[in-house]
Amino acid sequence: MKIKLIASLLLALSGSAFSAVSAYSAGHGDIGIAYEDGGTGPEFFFHYHLGSTATVDGAIVGNAPDGEEFEPSDITVTVPLSTRLTMPNNAALNNGTGVAAGGSLWILPQNEAPGVPYLGFATEELVPAEWAGGITFALGNVTSPSGNGEFSLWSSGTFGGFDFQFSTNDPSGTVNASNTLIIPVGTHAHYNFGFSEAGTWDIEMTVSGLHNVDGAQTSTRNFSFTVVPEPTSALLVSLGSLVLLRRRRA
Repeated sequence: MKIKLIASLLLALSGSAFSAVSAYSAGHGDIGIAYEDGGTGPEFFFHYHLGSTATVDGAIVGNAPDGEEFEPSDITVTVPLSTRLTMPNNAALNNGTGVAAGGSLWILPQNEAPGVPYLGFATEELVPAEWAGGITFALGNVTSPSGNGEFSLWSSGTFGGFDFQFSTNDPSGTVNASNTLIIPVGTHAHYNFGFSEAGTWDIEMTVSGLHNVDGAQTSTRNFSFTVVPEPTSALLVSLGSLVLLRRRRA
C-alpha cells in the first residue's frame, strides 16, 4: 500500500515535529530497541544508537566506547548528494524503489562508505532469553517532500538480486507486502535506504516483540531524513522562496 502524506501541510501544522536538533552525517549508527527501566518501570525504548565514530553536527560522538543513544526527535539523518544514483533499467530495482530508469535515487548504502551514515537496525541491547521470537519493525506513514516520493529498504543479494523489506511503491510479487522487517534478538543488520527525491522525509516505524514475562511490547516513533539536493535544485528552491517573500512583502 502507498503510505504517503503531504509534507508541506504537516510542516505548517506541526513544524516542531520535523525540526531535528542535530544532524547525523557519517559513521556507524543503528535504529535500536532496548528494554530498560527509566525510573517508572520497564520501557520498550525505540531510539538511535550512534557509535563512537559517528559524526553528529560535525563532531565525532566518541564520548563512550559504545557511542551514545538519542531520541529519534533529536536527530535527522543526512543523506548526502554523493549517494545519488541515476537509476539503471532493472525491473526489480525500478519496481521496488518506485523510480524508473534514468530517474534519481538517493541511497544510504548497506555497506559502509566514507562520509555517509552507515545506518542499520539493532536488537543487541535485548537479552535473547527474555524474548519469544524476533523483533518486528513495521513501516508506517511516510511523509515525502512533495507528497509523491517513494521510500524503500532492501538488501542486495549475493548474486545481484534485491530483497525488499519496505517500499511505499509496494508492487505485487516484488516487495514484502506487509512492509515488515524481523530481526533476531541480540543482533543487528544493515540495509539500503532509498529515497526518490531531495528534501526532508519523516518516516514512521513501529517496533514490537513478545517479552516472556511482561508480554507484548510495542513502540511507534518517527525518524527524520534530510536528502541533499543537487546544487541547481537547491538554487531553484532558494529563488522560489525569495520570490514568495517579495510577493508577501508587496
